[in-house]
Amino acid sequence: MDRQVLLRKIMSIGDDIHRLQQDLIALQSIDIVNYPENYSSLSQQISGKSEIITRRLRELVYSTNNIDWSDLLTDAAADIGITIECDDSGIVEITIPCMMPHKRKKLTGYITAPFYAALEHFVLAGTSTDKHAKPFERFKHCVICITHVYDRALYGKGRKRDHDNKEIKGIIDVINTFLLTDDNESFCDIFSTNELSDHDTTRIAIMKKDMFPDWVQRHKNRT
Repeated sequence: MDRQVLLRKIMSIGDDIHRLQQDLIALQSIDIVNYPENYSSLSQQISGKSEIITRRLRELVYSTNNIDWSDLLTDAAADIGITIECDDSGIVEITIPCMMPHKRKKLTGYITAPFYAALEHFVLAGTSTDKHAKPFERFKHCVICITHVYDRALYGKGRKRDHDNKEIKGIIDVINTFLLTDDNESFCDIFSTNELSDHDTTRIAIMKKDMFPDWVQRHKNRT
């Protein structure tokens, strides 16, 4: 890429970041108690702008470096804090450090794209040093347990534990691509619950159906 073109792109992103900083300063001055609509509108605008900046930065890094797009997204998943593990019993546990949006909103690629790359990496045993490591075997009949974890400091301030209204289709579609035989009701049951903690988080556990009762009991004991 021509150096002048690259500098213009970097300066343009820098200008967007500066405007985002100004919006954050404005957000701090809003009285959320008396003007919740103003806070909601501006905070959503800030969130959208930040995702656009992230996308532009990813594209800039990809276009100016000899790097694979999948590797870039896998690194992004690690930066975001997405984790995928499989315990000794065969339960796959996924942690996504944010809440899923309301069904009336679209799930952005900011989460689904890195999640797709991370799950592909997990399934192909990309982090394994064992040359004889076997690819992940898909679940034939399973239960997907989704725990919507709410930040207790924000709970009760206009936020309700309405997990039935959370948009999870984009995440389930990615899981289906790599881990399931099929996500229709003949093969897969979906269970949703919620709890309070120190941070907004979405935890997903995928397991064989006969493991579900024990998982539910452990969840009740923990909460």
